[in-house]
Amino acid sequence: MQSRMFLIRSSLLVGLMLIVQSIEENIQSVQMSVMTGYRFSCTNTTCLPLTNTFASYIFKCQMACLAETQCQAASFNPSISNCQLFVNISNQIGNMVTDMNTITMITIAGTRVPSEPTTTTTASTTTTTPATVPKYTALLLSDSGGAVQNLISLLQSAGINSTYTSNNVRYYNGTPDAATFGVVIIVTGTSYGYNMSANGQQSILNAQQNNATSVVLTEWANVQFINDHWTTLRPLQLFTQSNSDSSNITMNLIIPNHPIWNNLSTSFTSTSIVTYNRGGSLINNGTILASCLQCGGGPGVAVRPSSIPATIGRIVQIAHAGHYTSGAANFNWANEINLSTMMINAVKWAANLI
Repeated sequence: MQSRMFLIRSSLLVGLMLIVQSIEENIQSVQMSVMTGYRFSCTNTTCLPLTNTFASYIFKCQMACLAETQCQAASFNPSISNCQLFVNISNQIGNMVTDMNTITMITIAGTRVPSEPTTTTTASTTTTTPATVPKYTALLLSDSGGAVQNLISLLQSAGINSTYTSNNVRYYNGTPDAATFGVVIIVTGTSYGYNMSANGQQSILNAQQNNATSVVLTEWANVQFINDHWTTLRPLQLFTQSNSDSSNITMNLIIPNHPIWNNLSTSFTSTSIVTYNRGGSLINNGTILASCLQCGGGPGVAVRPSSIPATIGRIVQIAHAGHYTSGAANFNWANEINLSTMMINAVKWAANLI
């Protein structure tokens, strides 16, 4: 076991604070014991992570722990870019198991500067997105189908203003900058099989990873990934695809009381026929929010929360193909209240509006 000291100026650690206050010279630091090849076994609920977040490299995981004053340990898995933050691990340090894919870092008591608070406070923790990001705005990337207007109307009725141009899911080149929106919504419709420009993809990824802009994906995102399109956007993919089918679909909620299920039954079956993904598996630290009975064991809806500090946006991936119609599929956002409600809730949750 070795110890490492890392120091980070607060102005560099939480970039969103620069928007609302001047740069300060106080320093945050903590000393950590680093254990390579070990992780907590978590045999009881008190060992469950406080949060799971995406971290492209170990330093970001360390920064996340430093920013969370209650963090006593962090585990980083570079193979899936996953960072877990833990509290209440005093009884778990002697109960670790080998895992060559994990690096566990345990804070040393008394070394945190500023010191750990002795009372619970909520001061300065309510900000979830940088102040420059208007949460009620969406960049909608879709095809040229008339059904897109139905989705725009639904978003507008929910108080979300959409920026959309015909077939921009294919032609988006980074203008307007994705970082100026609270959420990016990608519904391919019939415009799958075409790549998006490198600048467009990079704008979306940069906004999600550095500016807390969230992303909502529907199918055929997985078809794009399978065909080696959207390669820059792969870190946003939460589950894969084996094949597809069309029918009515039944969604079953797995995480109780999640805001994406507001005003929805725990289990519902669509009244319209949709095309959907089958046989997908979770990747990139996605979590199944709802299963899909017809999806061959794959997720119906998967989510990934935002980071600590909140510079990385939330992600929602939905297994159905939206207003794509082929054969018997007839869904168009205006004829299906359940799936449309779920979509609006997904956008609002992603943008930290609910």
